[in-house]
Amino acid sequence: MRYIGSKKLLLGDIERVIDENIKSAGSFCDIFSGTVCVGSYFKNKYKIITNDLMYFSYCIQKAVIENNSCPKFVKLGFNPIEYFNGLTPVKLNDLPEEQRFCVNNFSPVGGRMYLSEKNALKTDYIRNTVENWKSECLINNSEYYYLIAVLIEAIPFVSNISGTYGAYNKFWDKRSLKDLTLKEPEISDNGKENKAFNLDGNELIKQINGDILYIDPPYNKRQYSSNYHLLETVAKYDFPTLKGVTGLRSNDAKSDYCKKNSVLNSFEDLIKNAKFKHIIMSYSTEGLMGVNDIEKVMCKYGTGYKLYEIDYRRFKSRESKIDSNLKELIFYVRKEV
Repeated sequence: MRYIGSKKLLLGDIERVIDENIKSAGSFCDIFSGTVCVGSYFKNKYKIITNDLMYFSYCIQKAVIENNSCPKFVKLGFNPIEYFNGLTPVKLNDLPEEQRFCVNNFSPVGGRMYLSEKNALKTDYIRNTVENWKSECLINNSEYYYLIAVLIEAIPFVSNISGTYGAYNKFWDKRSLKDLTLKEPEISDNGKENKAFNLDGNELIKQINGDILYIDPPYNKRQYSSNYHLLETVAKYDFPTLKGVTGLRSNDAKSDYCKKNSVLNSFEDLIKNAKFKHIIMSYSTEGLMGVNDIEKVMCKYGTGYKLYEIDYRRFKSRESKIDSNLKELIFYVRKEV
């Protein structure tokens, strides 16, 4: 999944920082998980705690972090991924009009071009079916979140967008004309009881403890709730009232890390309350917080401060230019707990 600030290209660098500074650890917390690529990467080494304010991220966490294997769907009695991929147009059109939320809001039927009508209809059919199976006790909680996560991961591959859901393209991208296809995710088994959360990170930090805390907060003013609203709506499937040309959700939670006047206070509050022996944070040189401010906070509550600078080429959208001077920063500090 293309995602603002994804750390997929930095996984090796994060691992190097851990190897250089941490001799032994049993647990790893990724408190701003996003697409969960960091938590998944380190799952074979540690007990994992993941968290994100976005519900669609929580669904992915539940599927690939809490599960140590793919669900069996014993009560259902068949493979739902194969079932959904084999749906025919005739079967899809059995879905009542009142249950076609994505069709009526995210496809040309509703005046927007995020999804083709056929892919929006398939999305609606899957979400309604999964909800029905859950209410009929044909699937358990693990299976429920697993199926939502599989759908969420599939949608970006057929979405008519340049990078995020902040806007849709005026003309159909080739990708968006493909059929929505579900794929089983890779799930590793670390033999541990991993845990996923859907909370404000600054509140969760007061409830947990461990060895390694990895922090990857939003670094600019772009709110994830508006840039990934379609995925959030599909995940919750709560038939919200949408607003504006782009169909934003009303009253979704906003992160203080995306606000210039609150980000530093929120960051200090997080570090102060962290009951973890090692803290690692990745950030960008174009972030709202300056390096000096971050250093001051981390040194106030910890020791052994280190800063790593890594050349990094951000995702290039059709409107943006790549800044060759942009660097990704990785901070490290030890903390007495």
